[in-house]
Amino acid sequence: MEIIPKEAQKVPRWLDFLFYFSLGLLIFIFIAYFIINHSLKTSQKTLDDLESSLSKDVSEKSELKKEILTYQKKIKDFSVLLSVHLKASNIFVFMEEQCHPKVWFNNFNLDTKEGKVFLLGEAQDFESLGQQLIILRNEKLIKNVELASVSMKKEGKITFNLSLSFDPLIFK
Repeated sequence: MEIIPKEAQKVPRWLDFLFYFSLGLLIFIFIAYFIINHSLKTSQKTLDDLESSLSKDVSEKSELKKEILTYQKKIKDFSVLLSVHLKASNIFVFMEEQCHPKVWFNNFNLDTKEGKVFLLGEAQDFESLGQQLIILRNEKLIKNVELASVSMKKEGKITFNLSLSFDPLIFK
């Protein structure tokens, strides 16, 4: 113990500066930690929301793709059916154009598999029937004309059975 009191030693200025700087740095790091932690949690939540929305979009797109593929298959199947479809109605238009004015057909039987038409008809006279046969034989879409039977009615009209073989192009 000394009798003469000594003045308390002053802390150097640079040490004060270093202390306050360290204290400020510690507070800054503490605040930055909470801000970064909060930003990280917000970013993670946003990322999770985006991932769930993306997976939802992917599943919706997958369902839409399946639906499109289903329709595409139906269209393809329908196209195949349509390409092999035979238009039997073409025969009616053709026969209407080729029919002699004095000849009419009472019965019409169509076999699309073989391309044959069986007709039962009436003609006013033999001359009209002959002209009708010539018209049919000269037609390019008819392969074969076969007169099966001919008979005369009491009124003088001619009844006949006729078989026509058509080119398959008429059904297209």
